[in-house]
Parts: sequence; C-alpha cells; structure tokens
Amino acid sequence: MKGFGARQSARAFWRKGYAATSLKDLERELGMHPGSIYAAFGNKAKLYCRAMDRYVEWVSKARDHAEADAYGILDGLANLIERAHPISNEEVPLPACFLVKKTLEIGADHAEIQSRLAELLETNDRLFEAKFQAAIDSGELTSNQTAGELSAQLHAALAGLCFHALRTPDREFGRKMARKLANQIRNAGQGDRLYEGVFG
Repeated sequence: MKGFGARQSARAFWRKGYAATSLKDLERELGMHPGSIYAAFGNKAKLYCRAMDRYVEWVSKARDHAEADAYGILDGLANLIERAHPISNEEVPLPACFLVKKTLEIGADHAEIQSRLAELLETNDRLFEAKFQAAIDSGELTSNQTAGELSAQLHAALAGLCFHALRTPDREFGRKMARKLANQIRNAGQGDRLYEGVFG
C-alpha cells in the first residue's frame, strides 16, 4: 500500500507542487481518508519524500531500459534524454523533472524534504559524472573538461529545458530541444564539442 500511495501521490505533487497539493488532492489520488494517509505515511512531508523516492526509482528503471540497447556510454546517456527523461515523455504529468520542479518552487519547506532533495540531486550528479568519467577512461570521449564539469553542464542544460517546459504548453518544442541535446552527446564521441548551440 505504501508503495502504491507514494506512486500515486507523486503524480499529484508533480503536477501541483508541495504547497499547492491539498489533503483533498491526496485523498482523491490515493483513495484514502485523511486518517489512513497519516497512519500510513506520518505526515505530508514524509509522503512527499516517499514520492520523490518513487520518482527516482521510476527514472532509474527507465534509464536501464534506455541504456539496454545503447552501443556505448554516450549513446546510453543520449537514449536516456530522448526516451526516459520527462521532457521527452508524453505519459508523465509534466514535461519536467520532478526534482528540478521542486528546486524551482518558492517558499520554505520542511527540513526533511530539503535534506532528501539534496541527497537525491547529489546522487544524480554523481551518476552523470560517473558516466562521463567512464566514457573518458574508455577513450569514447576526449574532453579538456573534467567529468564533473560535463555533468554539471548536462544538468544545467536539462534544467533549462525543464524550466522552459513549465512556462509553455508546447511539449513538442521541448522534445525537439531534448533530441538536439541527445545528438550532441552522441556526436561528442566523434570529436564534436558538447553543449554548443543547444538552444540555437
């Protein structure tokens, strides 16, 4: 039940944000009475943390599928952006990363949420950094930048696309930019420089 509840609440929180998601919204999404929600999850902040965890699990599974038929490390990263990232997925509540959206929300939150969010973002940073480092070590990618710098730039590019997607109903534009970014990552293995003209 807790796994199902976290998954369903993630959709509500993803659409409306933490502050704007009411107890009534959660009741409708989970099909549970307030007392049952609190008994199962403790409070709204704890439920939100579980929802973020479920989102990360979903992205992890989608990443595994996207990388399964990749012909290299960079192609796996590109597949992730083209197939698994919310900016490219029509079935998600919003074409923007749940964690990025949370970072952009205004207002002070429960310390537990901020701590868990920071942990998840740090894990994501390290994952991208490890992918770039593996590509450099294997000779697939030659760069005068460190893996950490490449990871930070990729996150910045994706966050920019998410920010734009939250401001416009035109999902196709976001998908087009995501494809362009994915192709730049693939072509970097052929000597092209990364992130030039992503928004050009």
